[in-house]
Amino acid sequence: MRIGLGIDTHQLIPGKSMRLGGVDIPSNVSIKAHSDGDIIYHSIADSILGAIGAGDIGDHFPDTDPKNKGLDSRVIVMLAIKKALSMKLILNNLDITLLLESPKISDYKNEIKENLIKIFMEVTKEHYTDNMFNIKASTSESLGFIGKGEGVTCYCIVSLKYL
Repeated sequence: MRIGLGIDTHQLIPGKSMRLGGVDIPSNVSIKAHSDGDIIYHSIADSILGAIGAGDIGDHFPDTDPKNKGLDSRVIVMLAIKKALSMKLILNNLDITLLLESPKISDYKNEIKENLIKIFMEVTKEHYTDNMFNIKASTSESLGFIGKGEGVTCYCIVSLKYL
């Protein structure tokens, strides 16, 4: 078994929605980013890359490369999964913790899980169930940059198992 931790933090700016786990969630703020800013996907990719010792998403998709501008973060996750699969590793489970004041994501958790299951199944052709993916969200009780609504952070821990 291999374990990896992914962390991503971004600034929030005025906007109409934010993309989290492939879902565009209505919001009065958006995530400032070079790619589409999907911090859930970014933290997942970094956790997988960390578990297999393959660096981080900045190594594979640098924000200095113009072709990564506006990149769909689904591509980033798929690359990480493919790299793990090339080492004969597949998902055992992953656990996500999102820290943000708003919007509330409880209504979107199932859709995010469905998106994740589709991505993993598309790449590995393995069967995944929703209990292999856990998504939690918390606020920082008005403390710090998250509490002030200036930013958002996502943590993901993943365990991979050998085929």
